[in-house]
Amino acid sequence: MKKQCICILLLIILILSGCVQVKNMESPQGLKGPLQDHDIPDDSQLSAAYFYLESRTHFKKNKIPQAILSLEKAIEKDPDSAFLKRDLIQLYLKQKNKEKALVLAEKLVEQYPEDVNNLLLLVRFKKKDGQGKNQEKKLSSLLKKILTLDPKNKETYLRLGKIYMDNQNLDQALDLFTQMVEEFPDYYVAHFYLGEANLLLNNLDSARQAFLKTIELEPDLVEPRFRLIDIHKKLEKNTSQEKILEFYQEILEIEPENDRAVLEMALLYYKNNQKDKAQYLFTELGSETEDNSRLAMVAVDTFITKKRYEDAVIVFSQMLRADPDNANLNFFTGMAYEAVKDFKTAIKHYLKVTPENTQYKKTLLTIAFLYRDLGKTDQAIQFLEQHHEKEPKDIDIISYLASFYEEATQYNKAMDILEKGLEDTPDNTSLLFRLGAIQDKADQKDKCIQTMKKIIQIDPENASALNYLGYTYADMGTNLDQALNLISRAMELKPEDGYITDSMGWVYYQRKDYEKAVQYLEKAARLSDFETIIASHLADAYVKAGQLTKALATYQKARENAKKDKPGQEDSTLIQEIIKKIKNLEKRIDEE
Repeated sequence: MKKQCICILLLIILILSGCVQVKNMESPQGLKGPLQDHDIPDDSQLSAAYFYLESRTHFKKNKIPQAILSLEKAIEKDPDSAFLKRDLIQLYLKQKNKEKALVLAEKLVEQYPEDVNNLLLLVRFKKKDGQGKNQEKKLSSLLKKILTLDPKNKETYLRLGKIYMDNQNLDQALDLFTQMVEEFPDYYVAHFYLGEANLLLNNLDSARQAFLKTIELEPDLVEPRFRLIDIHKKLEKNTSQEKILEFYQEILEIEPENDRAVLEMALLYYKNNQKDKAQYLFTELGSETEDNSRLAMVAVDTFITKKRYEDAVIVFSQMLRADPDNANLNFFTGMAYEAVKDFKTAIKHYLKVTPENTQYKKTLLTIAFLYRDLGKTDQAIQFLEQHHEKEPKDIDIISYLASFYEEATQYNKAMDILEKGLEDTPDNTSLLFRLGAIQDKADQKDKCIQTMKKIIQIDPENASALNYLGYTYADMGTNLDQALNLISRAMELKPEDGYITDSMGWVYYQRKDYEKAVQYLEKAARLSDFETIIASHLADAYVKAGQLTKALATYQKARENAKKDKPGQEDSTLIQEIIKKIKNLEKRIDEE
C-alpha cells in the first residue's frame, strides 16, 4: 500500500512539473500568440495536461495521428482552452485535413470573438478557401473586425487593401491606406500603397507625393521610381524626358543590372527620335539575350504581359537587329506581332525558331493556328503534315493535325491520323477521346460509344469520357439509367463544370422529370454564361415545365449568344432551329 502511494505521488509530481514547463515549451510551428494564463492547465485539469504532454511527445516523434488523438482528448477535458484548440488546428493542417481545421477555427472564433489571434487564424483559411464575391465579403468582414480590435496590425491593412484594389473598390482602398499612413507615418509600405491607390484613381499629384515620401523613407527602392516615371509621362508629356531619364539613372545607380530600366530608357530614346542612343542600348541588350534569358523574360513581362503590345513590337524587333537569327528573340518578336494581329510577320519570326529551342513545339502549333486564322486552313494542314512526316509519333502534332482535318470536315483523314497514332500508343486517352468525338461527327455512333467505353476502362475517372458517353445515351434517349450513372460519376469529379451539369439536366429531361431538369439546366446555364446549346436545353425544359415566359427569354438569349459565337452564320442549322422555336412559342403565348 505504501509502495502504491509513493508511485501515485511520483506521477502527480511528474504531471505537475510538466504543467509548469508548458509555459516554456516550444509551440508547434505556426502557432500564433503567447500562451495565456487561462490556457495553462492547472491542478484541476491534470488529465488535460497529461493528454497535452502526451500529444507533444507524439508530435516530436512525428506521429501526427496519435498527437491529434491525444490533443482531442485534452480538449474534451478542457473545452474552454483556446491554446489547445489552436494547437489542434495546426496538427489538422499538418495532416492536410483542412475541413476539420476550418470547422475548429470557426468554433474558436465563436467561442472567443474578440481574440485577434483566433481571427487571424480564420483569415488564413478564408484567404485560401476559394474565390467569389461572397467569400471575399466574409474575408473583408473578418479583416475589418481585426482592425477594429487591433488598429496597429499592419498585415491586416495590407490584406484588406489588396482585396479592395483587386475588386476595384478604389475609394475604400484609398481611405484604408490613408488611415494606415496616419497610424504608421514612418512606414514606407503604407505610403507606397497610398500612392498605388491614388494612381489607380488618377489622382496623379497625390500619388506623386506619396511615392516621393516612400523614397524619402526608403531611399534605395526602385519600384516607386518606376511609378513616378509613369506619373511624369502622364503629367508632363512634352517636358518630362529629362526628369524621367533622371529617375532611370537613379534606378541604375541603385541596381546597375536593372534590365527593365535599360529597356524603358531605350524605348524612350526611340520614341523621341534619338535613334542613335536607342539603337546603342537595343544593340547591347540584343547581343546579351543569347546568354541571358532573364533579360528576354523581363522584356516579356514589361511589355507583353502588361499588354503594351505596340511597345513590345518596337523593343523586340530593335533588339533582334543585333542578332537576327536568335531563336529566343525571334520567338518573342513573333509573340509581339501576333499580339498586334500582324499574323504574317509573326509567322515569319516564328519560322526562325530552331528545333533545339524549348519553345519549338509550341511555335509549330502556333504557326498552324495563325495560318488557320488567316483563312489558310489548307496551309495549316500542309505545314503540320510536313512536321508529322518528320515526327510521326509526336502526340501533339497528331492531335492538332487531326483537329484541323476535323475543322475542314475531312473526318476520314482525321480518323486515319489518330488511328495510326494509336498503333504506337493504344492507351492514349487524349487521342482516343479525339477519335471518339470525330467518330460521333462522322455518324459512326456505335464506334464512338465503343471508343468512350475503352477510355473509361483505361481511366475510370476520366470525367470527359464519362460525360460524353452519358450525354450520348441521353441525347439518343436510350440507356437513361446508365447515362445517369455515368454523368453522376463525372459530376463527382467536376461538380462545377457547366457542360457536365447540362448533361445531367438533359438526362432528367429525357426521363421526363422536368422539375429536376430545370434545376440542373439553370445551374449549367449560369456556369457556362448561357452557352448557346445549354441555354437552348434550358428553354426546352422551361417549355415542358410550363414556364413559357422564361422559355421565350432563354431562347432569345441563346439566339443572341449564337450570333456572338458564330458571327456571319445566322443561317446555321442551330440558329435557324432556335428562331423557329421562338416563333412557335410567341404564337403559343399569344394564343393563350
